[in-house]
Amino acid sequence: MVLESVRASPHIVGESTARELLALTVVGLLLLASLGFALGLDVGLSLWWIALALGIAVAAGFGSAGLVPAVGSLWLVGLWWFALPPLVGSLTGRWAESTRYNHPRMLGYGYESARAELLGGIEYGFKYGLLFAVVIGLVGYAVGMISSRLSMRTNESR
Repeated sequence: MVLESVRASPHIVGESTARELLALTVVGLLLLASLGFALGLDVGLSLWWIALALGIAVAAGFGSAGLVPAVGSLWLVGLWWFALPPLVGSLTGRWAESTRYNHPRMLGYGYESARAELLGGIEYGFKYGLLFAVVIGLVGYAVGMISSRLSMRTNESR
């Protein structure tokens, strides 16, 4: 595969099977959460998503899935976090009824239309979703990689 030939380090691109498992897991989680949100369930658009993202990054580091795939997966999670609520609100026409369909933000202001809210959510997802992915991804991947190495050393010393 092309990615395997350009690897500078096994932790940049990762192992093929681990990368595929990471992608399938993240896409599956986002599909499940999207369906739950669309059905009106509280899927935890909160700090639980940060904990989940950190867990994904740690698992990616432990399984040698690669730092780039881990950060990319977390960026999808971040983009989803910002863009899905206004997308569902726009598609269902219930946008004005609740702040449930607004994207997460620090300040209390909102947009005047569902379309503007969706575009704002996508913009925030690209900006802050990438920042979120890089910070959480680097920290979590490092923790997972170190844990994996310590686990291997412990098993070798036995």
